[in-house]
Amino acid sequence: MIDYELGGWFFCGGLIKCQGSVFPKTLICALPCTVFAILLEVYWDAEEWCERLWTVWSGYSFVLSFLVVFRNNQAYSRFWEGVTLMNKMRGEWFNVCTSLLAFCSAEPEKSEQVVLFQELLVRLMSLLHCSALQLVCKLKDKRLELIDVYGVDVSSLHHIRDASNRCDVLCLWLTRLVLENHLKQVLVAPAPILSRSFQDLGRGRVNLADLVKIRDIPFPFPYAQLIASMLAVHSIITSMITSQFVHPWYNAGCVTFITMSGFWALFYICAEIDHPFGDDPNDLPLTDLQHDWNVRLLELLDPKSQRVPAFTVHAHGMHAARFSITSYLAKSQLDLKTRRTTVRDVDYARHTSPDIFDSLDDLITHHQSMAEVPKLRPTPSQQSMMKAEASGPNEEEMGEESQIGVMREFRTTEWPLGPDMERLETYPSL
Repeated sequence: MIDYELGGWFFCGGLIKCQGSVFPKTLICALPCTVFAILLEVYWDAEEWCERLWTVWSGYSFVLSFLVVFRNNQAYSRFWEGVTLMNKMRGEWFNVCTSLLAFCSAEPEKSEQVVLFQELLVRLMSLLHCSALQLVCKLKDKRLELIDVYGVDVSSLHHIRDASNRCDVLCLWLTRLVLENHLKQVLVAPAPILSRSFQDLGRGRVNLADLVKIRDIPFPFPYAQLIASMLAVHSIITSMITSQFVHPWYNAGCVTFITMSGFWALFYICAEIDHPFGDDPNDLPLTDLQHDWNVRLLELLDPKSQRVPAFTVHAHGMHAARFSITSYLAKSQLDLKTRRTTVRDVDYARHTSPDIFDSLDDLITHHQSMAEVPKLRPTPSQQSMMKAEASGPNEEEMGEESQIGVMREFRTTEWPLGPDMERLETYPSL
């Protein structure tokens, strides 16, 4: 699929791009009409006869325009429905995989069985997605990427290779796999919750059936035949009429070329987007979809992905705040400079990462650097402020504490170090 952006230099490069464009096919049909109109303008004079033809030609053009627009709407509807169903199918099946991985037992004695279940589950899901894409696509080369199947018994691989409908067999295997491991206590979720995985698997299979419908049932042939024949007749009549009413010859050629290019371009756009599961540049990138699917499955097998993040109460406090990491780092760095403290030589204020998750590394580094901030004895005004906080913050003070990058002091006696500790520390609060 062609990725592009309107605006900028699109009109310089996008208008002359041939890959995925219908302009080359349009020129093949529009140029003969243009030449025919020029020849008629030079060598044929039948203006009175064309005047009688004008009324008929106007009505004919209106009917043809309606049919072409109708055909385009149907083609775009089929294209968008195919894209929607493809994403629904992928989402349902991926939800099956994530749910089943989350339902696995955490008992140490079940660890080996859990690993075997997860490894086989991921391989079967890769096979299922690949089989689904092969079922709906019209690719010349259907050798899509798979997660390695080493370890799966050979007889099963031979059976799935020779099966007439691999998706049905793989859905049955997945259902049996879940049931058997539920009986073995590898999956510890209650049956009503576990049944959601079966529902997601079934909904994905229904979406696949709808995708097969788009592949097997084309736009009705009588409509396509009628539009093509009417467009051919319209091209001839348009050339005749413009040759008699538009002068001189180059004006007649330009008008004919512009008119017929528009009609034929719309006609070929229908054929281009009617079936989005092929090798054409405007079709879905099925090879990339399969690769992305396998990458996502393998990422789920990472133990870090299956471990729930731990959370501890930080010295900043429990007041949650929505904040921009870039603004937070810049403000905190400014506060540290005004307090004449030293931190690591990290340019927080100039952080320019376009991705907020890339900024997490800088935030972690910033928190680690705060451990090196010298311990400061508060001023009398700060001591009075801390006493007010100890008596209980009001809503106004809590709102100030939740501001981005605000420096706030607190006594270590407020934390598990004990009431006898007298040292004071300075930390930034979110």
